[in-house]
Amino acid sequence: MKTNYFLKKKVLITGGSSGIGLELARQLQVLGAKLILLARDEDKLQAAKSILEGLGSAPVALVSADISKPAALQTALEPFYEVPALPDILINSAGFSRPGYIEEIPLDVFQSTMDVNFMGTVSVTKAFLPGFLKRGTGQIVNISSLAGVIGTFGYSAYGASKFAIRGFSDVLRAELKSRGIAVSIVFPPDTDTPQLHWEAQYKPFETKVLAGSDKPLPVSLVAKEILTAISKKKYIIVPGAMAKLQYWLATHTGKLPFWVMDLLVADACKKKARLPDQQNE
Repeated sequence: MKTNYFLKKKVLITGGSSGIGLELARQLQVLGAKLILLARDEDKLQAAKSILEGLGSAPVALVSADISKPAALQTALEPFYEVPALPDILINSAGFSRPGYIEEIPLDVFQSTMDVNFMGTVSVTKAFLPGFLKRGTGQIVNISSLAGVIGTFGYSAYGASKFAIRGFSDVLRAELKSRGIAVSIVFPPDTDTPQLHWEAQYKPFETKVLAGSDKPLPVSLVAKEILTAISKKKYIIVPGAMAKLQYWLATHTGKLPFWVMDLLVADACKKKARLPDQQNE
């Protein structure tokens, strides 16, 4: 990581009260950044603020807003639209996942997943773009997922939203690089966060088999790799050695990832068929 890169930089993190967002905030606080956390739950925000201000002397600003409600979001962010309050770095980390078999996931889950994960990213980005462009500098970091590169069994709603973030980020990069705005997209694998533990209750049997014995990456490692890459203004950020390999295979080997997925799913289906009837329902 570049020495002192984040010192005194203003960093706004959506989803900053939990998971990867909160761990990014922890590490940034120690590195001397000036933090602005955006999340929906005021109590979680206050708890995060207490933790972070215990790590460093810099005060932490809070924005309580629902990123899936554009009008209210724009109002909540107004104090940060102009210099000197305008962030130097925007990290779009807010998101959630509700896995399941596609025929069992309600349509409203598809809608809410897209509203939060994709449209939330778009709304916050567009809120700050005028200020970034006027100033001529800024960094936008969008958190996608390895499920935004590889279509993963059981993640139809979540995967679609993360693929959408990937497409949005590619266009952002093309349009903004020549105008002084750096863009990054992050493809984390399974990461040890409260969200990952919560969604386990909804995972299809096959999804659990596909995950196998792989342990989720520690959130501290994921955040550290993200920040190191941000300091170097890298576009594509893939935390973890195995995830880097999976990303390379998915983007460089044609149909191979589909063949591998089919084999793994077929094996998982055989294992499911051997379960007692009550576990197979």
